[in-house]
Parts: sequence; structure tokens; C-alpha cells
Amino acid sequence: MNEFAYRAAEARLWRHYRTEPSETFVHLPVTDSRVRVQDAGQGQPILLLHGGPNAGSTWAPLAPHLRDFRLLLVDRPGTGLSEPFAIRTDNLAEVGARFVAEVLDGIEVERAHVVASSFGGHLALRSAARTPERFLRMVQMACPALVPDDHMPKFMKRLANPLVRWIAARIRPTREMGDDILRQIGHGASIDAGRLPDAVQAWYLDLQRFTDTRRNDFALIASMVRDPETARLLQSDFEAVTVPTLFLWGEDDTFGGEPVARAIVEWMPDAELRMLPAAGHLPWLDFPDGLAEQVEGFLRRPAGFDGASDASFARGTT
Repeated sequence: MNEFAYRAAEARLWRHYRTEPSETFVHLPVTDSRVRVQDAGQGQPILLLHGGPNAGSTWAPLAPHLRDFRLLLVDRPGTGLSEPFAIRTDNLAEVGARFVAEVLDGIEVERAHVVASSFGGHLALRSAARTPERFLRMVQMACPALVPDDHMPKFMKRLANPLVRWIAARIRPTREMGDDILRQIGHGASIDAGRLPDAVQAWYLDLQRFTDTRRNDFALIASMVRDPETARLLQSDFEAVTVPTLFLWGEDDTFGGEPVARAIVEWMPDAELRMLPAAGHLPWLDFPDGLAEQVEGFLRRPAGFDGASDASFARGTT
């Protein structure tokens, strides 16, 4: 860990997006670890939960477009500047069920909207089933981790091999390696069109170089590859989520296509789906302002409003 170098990289990212978040560290009893939460903006709180191997600042492209909300960006345990904790398939259900409530307790927020992606989406769904009273509304960005009939890309499957994982965690990451991973998760169209923000890609490389995120999340991914069924979300888990939920699902998301998305939404009591053309597994990187517009419209929707009329996807620019 080179905290000084990573903080410098992160500061460059936030300057690019003209945002100056503060930070706090909170203790999570479920993991007995200290996690970092960045705090930016004013208004209704949005807790943002990322996937892996990643960290909270991955959401930076949304910040300029959600100025009227208070953004609470979590570095999951073992990522960014948070302390490590070995989340595995055998403890994931309990960690997930308590995660959102314990983060909100730590920052003294009673209820919040939750915007989540991939593995963060998995945690959010488990928390929503256990503690729905802590949620206002929820937005799921593309395919959550460990859902029925999902698929893992090749680079994740290879991490089940301990030797491959050891080597991968020690190779100095490059832009070319990052682009290859992004193509594997559905962002080839945006790479070819030059839509992905350079500022985010530069920060992401420094996240991998200067923190222990890769090593810690590679172990988590390996656990998911070796034993996915232990922690896989079931139909009954989705049926238990009563929080109003919007899925913004990239049509090019390689983790799961539209059939996977529609099955999940049909199981949930109060959920809707919008398929996003030319977007991948991290759709806010493809079209940050368009995704922010969709998020804001859903979070501000009055209770009982029929959202069919605003279900179109407005493509944004980077």
C-alpha cells in the first residue's frame, strides 16, 4: 500500500470532476474492520456500493450530475483505503445482510437511497431483504453478482487458480490490460468510440498499483468462482426485497443478458427494468450524464407514480 501515491491519484480524479469530498472512517461490527466513506454534496443521501476489483471513487463521473444529493461513496473492506476483511462465500450472506445498516449507523444516517453495482449490488440486495427500513429507494446498475444463470468473464474464472492469482496480483497493471478487462465485461463499444473517461481509467490503474485492492478482491473473486452456489441469490431472496428498485442494465453486460434481468425483476414485488443500448457492466462509465438523469428521475419519483412514461434511456456523453 502506497497511501500517499493513491491519494494523489484520487485527488486528480476528483479535481477533474470539480468535486471535493470529505472522508470519514467507520467501524463495521460484522467485519470488525474500518471502512472509508467519502462524502460529497448536499441533499437526500445516496449510499453508493461498488463492485470489484474497484473502490468508491469509481462513481466520480456521476458526481457532477447529482449535485442535489449527498453522495456517500464506500470503499468496501479490503479495497481503496478501507481495512481488509476476508469476505468469502461462506460468510457473504451475513455480511451482506448487515452491510448497509452498519455503514449508515457509522455515519449517523437513518435512511438512504442505495445505488449499487455488481458485488455491491449483491450486498445491497441482501441488506434490502434484511433491513428495508434503512432504504429509501434502490438503483441496481446492471447485473448483480451471484444471481441465477449469470456468467463470469474469463479473467475472473482464471483467478480460481492460486498460481494465476499470485502472478496477477503482482503484475504491474497497464492501460492495455485495463481495456482488455473492460471489453470482457461489455465496454468494447465505448472503448472503440472513445467514450470511457480517461480520468477514471488513469485513477483505476493507480488504484491497482498503489493499494491492496487487487490482492484482496482477487481472493474474493476466487472464492466466488470455486463455490458460487453457497452464496448465490435465490428466487426467494429477490421475493423478499420490497424496496422500490430500478435496474439500469447494459445490453452488452456479459455477466447476464436481458433474460436474466427480466427473471429477476419478475420475482421482485416492486422493481422495474430499463435495458441500456451500447452499455456494459458499469454503465455509468459509458453514459454518465444519461445514467445520472435516470437515477435522479427514479429517486425523486413520488410514491405510487407509474414510471412507464419516463422509461426511455437518454444517451449521455463523457
